[in-house]
Amino acid sequence: MRNNSKLFYLIKSIVLTISFLAALYFENAQKIRLTFLASFFIIYLIIGLIRLFLNKESKLFSLLFILDILLVYLLEYNSRLLINYFFHLFYIVILLEAVLLLDLKNSIIIGSIAVAVSMIKYGQLIYYKFNLSNISQMAFFLMANILILVTAGFGQYNRQEREKKDLLYKELLNAYKKMKEYNDEVNRLSVVEERNRIARDIHDSLGHNMTALIMQLQMTEHFINSDCNKSQELLHNSINTAKSSLTAIREVVETLRGEEENISTEKAIRNLINDYSEKTGAKIIFNIEGDKELYENKSNTDLYRIIQEAMTNAIRHGSATNINVNLNFKGNCIIFSVKDNGDGAMNPIKEGYGIMGIRERVKAYNGTVKFISDAGFKVEGILYLEGKND
Repeated sequence: MRNNSKLFYLIKSIVLTISFLAALYFENAQKIRLTFLASFFIIYLIIGLIRLFLNKESKLFSLLFILDILLVYLLEYNSRLLINYFFHLFYIVILLEAVLLLDLKNSIIIGSIAVAVSMIKYGQLIYYKFNLSNISQMAFFLMANILILVTAGFGQYNRQEREKKDLLYKELLNAYKKMKEYNDEVNRLSVVEERNRIARDIHDSLGHNMTALIMQLQMTEHFINSDCNKSQELLHNSINTAKSSLTAIREVVETLRGEEENISTEKAIRNLINDYSEKTGAKIIFNIEGDKELYENKSNTDLYRIIQEAMTNAIRHGSATNINVNLNFKGNCIIFSVKDNGDGAMNPIKEGYGIMGIRERVKAYNGTVKFISDAGFKVEGILYLEGKND
């Protein structure tokens, strides 16, 4: 834009210099009047040069156009002719320059002032020589200036609207790119989250069954020589456990397909505890408090998996024989704890995949969970059903 301004100034200077020299030819100016006219013209060119280095948004930039108009009027005022058309050409140049360099509002103001001042000499002409020819000249020049002002203003308005449209298009394009990046990131995170969920479900579904199966096979090995009937019974139970593991895997697949059966939280956990107690021989006490009916289908799957993983760890890593499971449905939250009499864990507690899975499930409900190794192992935490931790 600054390069265009420099080019315009160069062309303007050449055209106006030629026009000024032609005006002097007809003026036949001598000595002092010639000095005045030359001084005004040089100052006019210097003002145009200064304007090249000013910010177009500054008030001084616009005010310098007023000074241009004043200088052109002084050129005309010191002319020996009523109308010197070569000096009058300066007004048209000022009008065009204002429209090209200023915003629409300021260009119209400067252009209107230039047109009004240019009419002063025509007013004097009509005052001294009132005839149809002079009136026609004044009307023609006035209409020509107004036409130039309106046409240039309309062109500038279209240019500004086009620039606004281009700017809006760029903003929309950037917004689209950001939205696409955001959507891609959401899809990526959704895939990662779904993958982690599948891994947790498979781990939770198979973990306690595999623990029970290992214990049953170990007991089978222990009784195989001393009690054949007992070993056959345990072997039969092991086969059933393996089958139930296969069923659990199918349930995970059905859940992924959206075919999960809706059962109550209490019933699901009781079935889990009964099945686990039967397969491992551990004594499990289950205590539930509060209005559990208000919480159905809100967190039953995640709560089920948390209890399942905690009991699996109690048997697999702690060799526990007694487990206490407590649930308290209170307000907008569920308070849970699983305490066993096992071997506990070394401090600091080394968190495996199971504990990390519990943390992830609790975090999804903006809850908290603690793992305590003291006379056994205890998992206790809280789930906020609405995601609000009060």
